[in-house]
Amino acid sequence: MKKLKCYIDKNGRISIPAKIRKILNLKVGNDVLVEYTDSELIVSNFKSRIEKARKILGKYKNLDLHKELILMRSEDEK
Repeated sequence: MKKLKCYIDKNGRISIPAKIRKILNLKVGNDVLVEYTDSELIVSNFKSRIEKARKILGKYKNLDLHKELILMRSEDEK
């Protein structure tokens, strides 16, 4: 993971440098995903996160996830 120092303005906004916006293909008005812990903040390109999720789910295209969920719930009830 690469790191770059940014700053927070008086309105609480973080300025993302142009170099990073270009790498992440972020444009004005784009949606981003913000994840945080007690000491970290991670900003991701929302569109790329959706694409990653689709790739992960693509592995299970031959599996009926709805039926699997019902089966898991019925097993939990036992």
